Amino acid sequence: MSLVGKVESLWRYPIKSMRGEELEEAFVGFSGVYGDRLYAFKSSAAPKGFPYLTGREQEEMLLYRPRFRHPDRAAKPPNLSEAEGMAPGINPVFADEADLAVDVEAPSGQAFAVDDPALMNLLAKQMGDGPVLTLQRSERAMTDCRPISLFRFRPAVSLATRSERSSTSDGSERISIWISHLPAGSRRTRMSAEPCGSGPRW
Repeated sequence: MSLVGKVESLWRYPIKSMRGEELEEAFVGFSGVYGDRLYAFKSSAAPKGFPYLTGREQEEMLLYRPRFRHPDRAAKPPNLSEAEGMAPGINPVFADEADLAVDVEAPSGQAFAVDDPALMNLLAKQMGDGPVLTLQRSERAMTDCRPISLFRFRPAVSLATRSERSSTSDGSERISIWISHLPAGSRRTRMSAEPCGSGPRW
């Protein structure tokens, strides 16, 4: 096995473009990091194909601190043990919406539920007249990067990890990682990520 990197910290962002929370551990599945970018605010002024309000347009969003109301229930899927005992290809389910409820602390210290109209009004007021905001919830992280590609499936029974760097047609860098720490009968997956901004987003 070759060392391909070292994780210095682990972060999750319950609401897109608001402050994140540092984690000791995280569950990563088909939909990404569990509970990451579970909520996002959509703006009527956003360009077509990218409807989200982000810190690029509203820097004050970065000062808002979201927290899961029940951190223990938001750490991993409720049926993880059951799913791990099933055949490959079975995805754990997300917890009920109430178990993944998020509260937001505004820069003023006020606390709001993520779906409280007062929070939306506060964000809209900071933007001035014009844009209409709506709240969106998704069990797949709402990121703003080109998607990770999943391909080259084949049997994997060995323990091996390797990485490869290459360039894309637009000159950016692509990092491919092969992970084969899987039981016999499972599949090997090649994951490819392209850098966004200052580095790759997963």
